[in-house]
Amino acid sequence: MQRKTMNELTHSKVLISNKYIHFFSGNLTSIVEDTQSQFIWLIYSACIIIFLTSLVGNLAIIHIIQKDNYMKTTTNYLILNQACCDLFITIIELISMFLPFDHVGDRWFGGLLGLITCKIFQVSAFIAPAFSIWVLVTIAIERFYAVIRPLISSPVSQHLKKTVLLLWAWSVASSTEYLVSAKVVQIGEHYYCYLPIPKWFILGTILNTLLPLLVITVLYIIVCHKLWLHKVPGEGTIQNHRQVKAKKTAKKVTVMMITIVVLYVLSFVPFFVGSSLYHFNYVEDESSLIFLCLFLVAFAYSGLNPYVYLTFNQKFRNGFKTLFGNCLRKIRFHNIFHFRSQSVELQQT
Repeated sequence: MQRKTMNELTHSKVLISNKYIHFFSGNLTSIVEDTQSQFIWLIYSACIIIFLTSLVGNLAIIHIIQKDNYMKTTTNYLILNQACCDLFITIIELISMFLPFDHVGDRWFGGLLGLITCKIFQVSAFIAPAFSIWVLVTIAIERFYAVIRPLISSPVSQHLKKTVLLLWAWSVASSTEYLVSAKVVQIGEHYYCYLPIPKWFILGTILNTLLPLLVITVLYIIVCHKLWLHKVPGEGTIQNHRQVKAKKTAKKVTVMMITIVVLYVLSFVPFFVGSSLYHFNYVEDESSLIFLCLFLVAFAYSGLNPYVYLTFNQKFRNGFKTLFGNCLRKIRFHNIFHFRSQSVELQQT
């Protein structure tokens, strides 16, 4: 009788302990799920902030270069095209960010329209970064000629519009495999925009990431050696003073563009590495939060880019202050006029 009582007591203890285990494990699971949900909403909030900063900054850069004739240089014209590309990246990545994500792709819709929009969406995500990095290469070539061969006009400035069209053409041509590979698949009742592993994925990464960065690195090493290690002869002369001033300006522009390149590397290279590991099955699907963070970092490039120009370039800062000063004056004038019109109506009544 006593042994039976002890067995019942032991059995009840086991049941109680199991209840506590299920209780704590259930609470732990709910805590983890709540934390992940809050983290995802935090990323979405950051995405909206980056979208707004990119929209304001890039539109301001475009407006300043278009309105000021002194800003219409070869380098600034390339910066203008990069700002347009950053706006394009901002819109595409914002759309991608808020599409429901699944392990095979993004939730989509069927039919011919679904297939066309899926292909356009997937290829757009690769055209813009490719164009952006090659614009940085073109600016590096322009800086090379401006510093190393200042008396010779660079081939970029001689054929500026043709160069920009060529960059867009190359970006589109090098992304055609993504256009062909993208397709809409149906799983159950839902459709998904799916992009399989391209056959020339490694080659495309080399041509549109590693090769441009190598060219940029070599060119800026030569430019920095010329600017920081080469002394200007004939100290104290008027010609020397002009050369020193020109050299100081060239240093500022060079540092500004190197900062943009470093920002590109910090933003896009981790995303490209993570995507490569995912495509070749070195990373499991459970790490989707990591990829969401990498995606956000790559997305941040288009939002931070214009403010680097505003930080380093006084002319951009002056144009930015003038632009928003005029906007604030218009808003204040509109509010005052609206308030006075209401006061007149009240007096008349």
